[in-house]
Parts: sequence; structure tokens; C-alpha cells
Amino acid sequence: MRMMKWITNRLNALKRDESGATLVEFMFVVPLIAFWFAGTFTFFDAYSTWTRSVKATYTVADILSRQTEVDDNYITDMNTLFASIMGVENTDTYMRISNIEQTEDGLNIDWSVGTGTYPALTRNRDIPEEIFPTLQVGESTILIESHIPFVPFQEYIGIEARLLVKKLVMNPRFTSKLANSDHPSG
Repeated sequence: MRMMKWITNRLNALKRDESGATLVEFMFVVPLIAFWFAGTFTFFDAYSTWTRSVKATYTVADILSRQTEVDDNYITDMNTLFASIMGVENTDTYMRISNIEQTEDGLNIDWSVGTGTYPALTRNRDIPEEIFPTLQVGESTILIESHIPFVPFQEYIGIEARLLVKKLVMNPRFTSKLANSDHPSG
């Protein structure tokens, strides 16, 4: 009985003792703060990378829309510009630039060039029609597709490594269609 009373007294004394409580609370809070900080940084990095890729794609699209004729080297230079804006090597990014024309049968590829090992668009059924505005027969637009890999700072946050893809359509400004001297229209 005496032993039981001693144990009960010790447990009660331990329950009332608050020395070290701050340290214990700190040990619980530090991992949460670290997780929150890493998550905030990861989400910011993902949003920043996506936003820069959109801006870089629109920059390339704007430059292309002001041209009347390009060649494959010029399109490769556009990928280099895209990579430069993104702050990465141009071997890490790739683009596909295509001139798409509306025919009576639907959208038709006039010419297409992919940079690096990325293939040109070759089949009309692969044209992402959902992003195209309504075009008149004979009207032509430029399809710009940019791709950049994204690897998050921390993958356990919920954002995984992926390829950021942006597709947009731009009308030529000073001509009815963008010509490519390396791929004459047929």
C-alpha cells in the first residue's frame, strides 16, 4: 500500500511539474513550422515557374506573330530565347511551332517544326482544336507549344515532378499566314 501511495504521489508531482513544458511544445511546433515553410516555398516555386513559362511562351508567340517568314534555325532560336527567359539550358526545354490553316475539311497543318528531339506535328487529328478560335476557310494561325520540366523543392508536399506544357494560338499580325522557308506550303 505504501508503494502504491508513493507511485501516486510521484505521478501527481510529475503532472504538476511544468518545467520543460516550453521545450516540449517547441519540439511539437518546430516540425509543423518546417513543413509549412517547405510547403510554402514549394507552392511558390511551382506557381512562379508556371507563370514564367506562360510569360515566356507569350513572348515567343508575340515575336513570331510579327514575322512574315521564318526558318527552322529561327524556331530553334525561339526555344533558346524561351529557355533564357526561364533561366535554364535550352536542352531542358522544347517547343513546337506550327502554322495551322482552316480548310473546308477542318484544321490542317501547313507546316510544323519541333525543337531538339521533339517531333513536328504531323497528323491533323493531333491538333488541339479546343484551344482554337473560330476561323474562316483560308484563315491561318500559329500554334505555339512550350514544354519545361518542373522538379519541386520537396515532393512530399503534394506537388510532384511534371512537365509544364503551355499551348496557345496567335494570329499573324502583318501577313495572312506565317511562312517557313524550310517547309514551303504545299
